[in-house]
Amino acid sequence: EWNQKAAAITQFSKEEVMGRNLVSEFISADFKQSVQMVLADALAGRATANFEFPLYTKSGEPVEVLLNATPRIDSAGKLVGVIGVGQDITEKKAAEMEMTRVASDLRKLIDTANAPIFGINIQGQVNEWNQKAVEITGFGKDEVMGRGLVEDFISDEFKNSVKMVLEDALAGRETGNFEFPLYTKTGDRIDVLLNAATRRDASGNVVGVVGVGQDITERKVAEKQLETMAKDLQKLIDTANAPIFGIDVNGKVNEWNQKAATITGFGRDEMMGHDLVEEFICNEFKKSVHEVFNKALQGEGTANFELPLETKQGRQIELLLNATPRIDSQGQLVGVVGVGQDITEKKVAEVELTRVAADLRKLIDTANAPIFGIDTKGRVNEWNDKAAAITRRSKDEVMGHDLVAEFISPDYRDSVKRVLDNALAGQETANFEFPLYTKTGERVEVLLNATTRRDANGHVTGVVGVGQDISEMKVAQKQSETIANDLTKLIDTANAPIFGIDTKGRVNEWNDKAAEITKRTKDEVMGHDLVSEFISSDYHDSVRSVLDNALNGVETANFEFPLYTKTGQRVEVLLNATTRRDANGSVTGVVGVGQDISERKAAEQKLETIAKDLRKLIDTANAPIFGIDTQGCVNEWNQKAADITGYGKDEVMGHDLVAEFISAEFKDSVQAVLQRALLGENTANFEFQLCTKSGKVVDVLLNATPRIDSNGNLLGVVGVGQDITEKKAAEIEMTRVATDLRKLIDTANAPIFGIDVAGRVNEWNDKAAQITGRDKGEVMGHDLVAEFISPDYRFSVHMILDNALRGEEASNFEFPLYTKSGARVEVLLNATPRRDANGNVIGVVGVGQDISERKHAEGQLEMIANDLRKLIDTANAPIFGIDTEGRVNEWNQKAADITGYAKIEVMGHDLVAEFISGEFKDSVQAVLNRALRGENTANFEFPLYTKYGYPVEVLLNATPRIDSLGKLVGVVGVGQDITEKKQAEVELTRVAADLRKLIDTANAPIFGIDTEGRVNEWNQKAAQITGWSKQESMGLNLVEAFISDEYKESVKRVLQNALEGQEAANFEFPLYTRNGDRVDVLLNAATRSDANGIVTGVVGVGQDITERKQAERQLENIANDLAKLVDTANAPIFGIDTNGNVNEWNQKAAAITQFSKEEVMGRNLVSEFISADFKQSVQMVLADALAGRATANFEFPLYTKSGEPVEVLLNATPRIDSAGKLVGVIGVGQDITEKKAAEMEMTRVASDLRKLIDTANAPIFGINIQGQVNEWNQKAVEITGFGKDEVMGRGLVEDFISDEFKNSVKMVLEDALAGRETGNFEFPLYTKTGDRIDVLLNAATRRDASGNVVGVVGVGQDITERKVAEKQLETMAKDLQKLIDTANAPIFGIDVNGKVNEWNQKAATITGFGRDEMMGHDLVEEFICNEFKKSVHEVFNKALQGEGTANFELPLETKQGRQIELLLNATPRIDSQGQLVGVVGVGQDITEKKVAEVELTR
Repeated sequence: EWNQKAAAITQFSKEEVMGRNLVSEFISADFKQSVQMVLADALAGRATANFEFPLYTKSGEPVEVLLNATPRIDSAGKLVGVIGVGQDITEKKAAEMEMTRVASDLRKLIDTANAPIFGINIQGQVNEWNQKAVEITGFGKDEVMGRGLVEDFISDEFKNSVKMVLEDALAGRETGNFEFPLYTKTGDRIDVLLNAATRRDASGNVVGVVGVGQDITERKVAEKQLETMAKDLQKLIDTANAPIFGIDVNGKVNEWNQKAATITGFGRDEMMGHDLVEEFICNEFKKSVHEVFNKALQGEGTANFELPLETKQGRQIELLLNATPRIDSQGQLVGVVGVGQDITEKKVAEVELTRVAADLRKLIDTANAPIFGIDTKGRVNEWNDKAAAITRRSKDEVMGHDLVAEFISPDYRDSVKRVLDNALAGQETANFEFPLYTKTGERVEVLLNATTRRDANGHVTGVVGVGQDISEMKVAQKQSETIANDLTKLIDTANAPIFGIDTKGRVNEWNDKAAEITKRTKDEVMGHDLVSEFISSDYHDSVRSVLDNALNGVETANFEFPLYTKTGQRVEVLLNATTRRDANGSVTGVVGVGQDISERKAAEQKLETIAKDLRKLIDTANAPIFGIDTQGCVNEWNQKAADITGYGKDEVMGHDLVAEFISAEFKDSVQAVLQRALLGENTANFEFQLCTKSGKVVDVLLNATPRIDSNGNLLGVVGVGQDITEKKAAEIEMTRVATDLRKLIDTANAPIFGIDVAGRVNEWNDKAAQITGRDKGEVMGHDLVAEFISPDYRFSVHMILDNALRGEEASNFEFPLYTKSGARVEVLLNATPRRDANGNVIGVVGVGQDISERKHAEGQLEMIANDLRKLIDTANAPIFGIDTEGRVNEWNQKAADITGYAKIEVMGHDLVAEFISGEFKDSVQAVLNRALRGENTANFEFPLYTKYGYPVEVLLNATPRIDSLGKLVGVVGVGQDITEKKQAEVELTRVAADLRKLIDTANAPIFGIDTEGRVNEWNQKAAQITGWSKQESMGLNLVEAFISDEYKESVKRVLQNALEGQEAANFEFPLYTRNGDRVDVLLNAATRSDANGIVTGVVGVGQDITERKQAERQLENIANDLAKLVDTANAPIFGIDTNGNVNEWNQKAAAITQFSKEEVMGRNLVSEFISADFKQSVQMVLADALAGRATANFEFPLYTKSGEPVEVLLNATPRIDSAGKLVGVIGVGQDITEKKAAEMEMTRVASDLRKLIDTANAPIFGINIQGQVNEWNQKAVEITGFGKDEVMGRGLVEDFISDEFKNSVKMVLEDALAGRETGNFEFPLYTKTGDRIDVLLNAATRRDASGNVVGVVGVGQDITERKVAEKQLETMAKDLQKLIDTANAPIFGIDVNGKVNEWNQKAATITGFGRDEMMGHDLVEEFICNEFKKSVHEVFNKALQGEGTANFELPLETKQGRQIELLLNATPRIDSQGQLVGVVGVGQDITEKKVAEVELTR
């Protein structure tokens, strides 16, 4: 055996090797013995797996082969040779050698690099640690390898962040320039700047992380010092309680602290780089400010200069400023720094005092509520415009007069005086009602809050009263009461049942008629759940749905439902369900006006029952029933008729029965029968045919009967039939089946025999005769088993036949029949009992199949299959097969070994769908599809996935599999496991990539030169720091192109030494950047050698130390700047050390305290300069700062040398040195002595205004210019339910005004913000619980001390009760009208002259007369017929005299001239003064009830 692959790799064709000795002719001498032993073992039956040996090619080249040698055994089990399946592993070994060389180069670079390089595995354990890492940490490689990097070498505070970076790299997310600390063996901290790169194996799986770092410890120390000093300066500036700004020599802002941002509104970002004077100082001050800054830029500072600045919002603020020259470390003037004090508030406070007094005056005068005041003698000293308006007495007429004696009626004088005296004694009164009399003598009702008025010292100086005019509210209440009485009377006396429910479904209305028809009194139902207690369970859902709809505003008309009486009788009600609303339009329940339709429903029910009974009889009859009218058209067609004909009722109704559904030969006879029936003559048992929808004929036996109506008129014919079709069909079918069976048995291609109950043959068809050689005559009547079955099968065949004779069938039973010539015939048999018409078993019939040839073929096939199976299973190559559906049907041992899937786990599974990865599915499927079309594919690479998820690379030959008939039945694939070979290739690539990545991503500059000194390596960091890209540098001479003349020789010498094998460490030299800047580099120069140890160049790994030196210079500059700023600041600045002793005291601190710097330095600040009562609090603030907690805006007093207190507003900030250690506190203050005095006076005046607002009986609110609430007095809290905390800062219109009023209220407030005030504006506020409060408002503009509008103040009057009363009046009128209009009962009204003045929709519906046609017409004269005029007049006259009439039958004539009957209650109508003004009638239409009674009788 020598396949194509063996020929391809050895160059020997099959013809050249067949028959020649393998070992002696094709194996090299040194392997002859071992190969011979392997083959001998196989020939002895012992297989060998994975044996390596070389085959030599025709040209003499060795080919490395990995071999499985398997014994070959023929179908008889005899050893006939050896088959070997191999794998060419030549390339794999070559790849391993190259990998070793590249890895060596990488190892040398890592070990000799000037940068620390470490690596971890996926468990985070160190597996790489170069010499530099050893040097800077003190830990030897042996001490760290295998230990957890994070756990053992990173401090606790950095563990999480370092772990996160390493986990990211392990997840494939690399990190550049990450700083973290390593700790040395001696405990010192080393700061490392790191690039963390993912490390992968040959398959691309992540196996760890490699990190290339740079020791930045010295640079970090320098940066830390620089940062600390900068932070100290910046913190001092930023946290100073005084505004600090700076400008450069061009006047552009380069410093702007938080306080400056706070007071101006301009953030630091908005100011930096802008011209301070030109952009932020108003024109009139530009010149003077320029002069001050110019003097400072010439070295001359200015103290206590007032600088005006304009805020972002356009407001001007005043600063008291020290402008100081700013000088850099070289002594150059670089700008001006200004430290100021905001004196705006001091001036504003003075103006504010005047404004607050004016605001108080305006509030009182313009309030919408009456406000008056009295002095301690009871004389009027306050009388606002509203008080004047409602009393008609001007301010001049009442001022100085005794309020009680002159303006209060005698019967109220004592109680009013008592309230006022209490208030003068400090006992205030709220919501006291009393009357004031107007100048014209009219009484005005007032609801009053009486509040004590005090002066600045708290002495009582009088009483102020804020009232509310409640006169209109009481009038409205009386009107509401009158309307309610009228509505109640109408409901109670109505002839229709009226009920009401609240929002919970509980009864809250139940009129007399409802009580009468249900036998339940009002007291028995009120408060009970209407649906659950009075409606039957089957109507609960529908009635509740109607009521819920009405509660949601969706009304329902003419809804029928039952009410049950107290005695359990059912009353049918026809209902209109109407939504009931309160004065605010909120739904409060449902009112229902009904009509008792019980009698009408009973009559309708009887008629319906009779009709249903007849319909059910016809539809459910088991006989077909049809009917025709006098024209012969179908008018009845029951379900049975539809079933047997296939025509549904809809398809036949109205169609001519005879013409469309009777076959031609029966048309005349059927027509004659129907005609006789239409003449009144019955026909019985008439046979005729109906045609079905599918064209079949149905035989029917019919009785045809005339159909007569209640008046005896002939209306048609009804026919009741019987379907006799099946009966005739059964007779014909029996004859046909017997003939068919006989023919089937005789001509069948299978042998069929039969036996009787005695086992004698009684059936023997032609095929049985043919295969046995015995004709029918030879076997009939003979015993089948005894004469024709061989002795060894007689028992089993006998048992099968006996079972069949007992009724147990047998299928697929194999047994032999012997032919006449003695040959054996294999038969596969089904044995079935044979039964007579009564079901009795009378024998057995057997239907067989001659399977002799099939059995012979199966034996042959089995032998061949065994040989193939052994070859496949023992092959060293993976072999698999699929069927035409792609399902695995072959899977040898090697395939199982390399994938981990046993044969049973894959057989029948889809190869591509389940075992090929997503990216290879399409290509593998394409190869298999080509093979399934008959096309071979050779050397196709694809991956199989192992049970454990690992990919196995396979090199495949896919060959079509063809069965013995030449049909394609699948694909067989023979493969070669090339996983290791592929891994070697990938690993080679990975190692090279790893080296490349390490170099390119290193945070340290790495370059390389060849033996000629030309650049052949230049990483990204080298490119970054020099400005020369890799493309520009490669091939250039390093020394000539990039090293300055004075360093050329020394650098050249270092590189030459490295080329001779003498490496250099920590060599400093400069590289020059593209733009000429010098970059200082600390370098390790290492020799680079190839795989054979020959020097090929030098690689240098460096460290950029440029920044470290620059940091040192910057430190000096910052220190000088900080010292100057502190000394010249306009704000007092002091410092203390950790013992509380003064170590900083600037000129301003000296100026305001009169203590010079020399007098305070080293002395304890608290014990010597703070008063006793503040010692503890100041000590706590300083202690907090010494603990790292800063304090802002702390007020405390410093005492001057002369003993005067100076109030200081202080920011106390911890002072931290460059090592992060707390060394003291720095305090920046502001002298607020004058400001505090102004605040005290302002507080006193504001207190008087606040008390007036808070205690006023009228709601007072205020908004700022954004519309947000900034004033909300106690009365506003009381009437809305919203506490002051809940509304302050929220939008008044957005949050508290309903949508429909938002625009109008907003317009009023915007007018007031524009200076246009509004009086007596009505608008709603909503309470916390959602209730609406109506307010009558005066909206007045509020201004600040400069006259700028700052908001609106509104003084209101709660007019809710008045509005509610008005609304109730309106609602009740609407409710009454709606009840009348939507009632399901007819309602009409007449005036005292008998003219119609009420005519509801139901009255219009039943009479045909619309409301417009009736209103103003005489009801009796125009619409009552003459015979009833007198009696109707009498009823109406009695009602007009106050006597109602119940259950009076009133005849009315409709517009169409038809008379209708109403059952009427006629009730007197009385107005709110008790005057009789007409009659209202509520009726019930009883016309249908009488009609139903007549119809039922008929």
